[in-house]
Amino acid sequence: MRDTRLPEAPEPPEPTEHYIFNDSQTTVLERGVQGDTAPDRNPVEWERITAHCAVRALAELCEGLVRPMTFGMTRNRVDECGLPAEGNPPRGNWFLTTPQSPPDARSTYADPQVVETATLDEQSMLTMVDRVLDDPGEAPEGKRLAWEEMRVDHTWARLPEPGRHIVNNELRIDDHDNKLRRVLVPRAHAHGRTWVTVPRPSVWYPFLLRVNKSCGTVYPDGFEYDEFIEMTIDVNWSFWWHPGEGRAMLDQAVDRLLRQGWRHAHPQSALTWDHTASRISL
Repeated sequence: MRDTRLPEAPEPPEPTEHYIFNDSQTTVLERGVQGDTAPDRNPVEWERITAHCAVRALAELCEGLVRPMTFGMTRNRVDECGLPAEGNPPRGNWFLTTPQSPPDARSTYADPQVVETATLDEQSMLTMVDRVLDDPGEAPEGKRLAWEEMRVDHTWARLPEPGRHIVNNELRIDDHDNKLRRVLVPRAHAHGRTWVTVPRPSVWYPFLLRVNKSCGTVYPDGFEYDEFIEMTIDVNWSFWWHPGEGRAMLDQAVDRLLRQGWRHAHPQSALTWDHTASRISL
């Protein structure tokens, strides 16, 4: 008699210790900027001051932790109070790339002005910021141009404890978003460190970074500042979120910003962050 039983499905591979999240694990920082730092409150120079502050914070956070592969910046129209006005300005979306950027890297927004640079670092980002702010654009009477958002969407990240995670010359990770186990992770070596980036099936790069204008939060000294800048740090891989060397690297990067005047955008987020950090130190 013929055996009509279906063959048993193969056992799925054993899960790895680390994984790509379904959704980002996020922390948000903010910094207030006082208007007396801009002589005569020249609108362009004021935008340059806040934009340079944002770029330097991105560079400080990335130092030794993240290698940006693209950098995006948008601008919009605002009224005399700095509030968004109707209508999109010409050349409102700019996108900085390098020859090493992923071939499929695209701007989040439509119709980008693509600029290519040899290397993507603090200086090249500052250069593009100045180009965006100095680029002429029409604005109706009573309106002006202002930068709106900066994004680092394509990243490599420094792998903590490579000797522990690389087995048989391979690094594999579970991708929860795509329900895949043991996905092979691309690696590169630079300056004695191991860097990793997104596996082809995944959509989540190790880090996503965003800086934008903000209204500030509920801190009692909020009225002392003319404008707030907000930084969102999306951590997409567990290497840098769960307790361990990777999380310690992230904590150190955030602490550098806190010492420079940034702070957690919401008091309750600071408590959560401190609690996590205390567990790391045990």
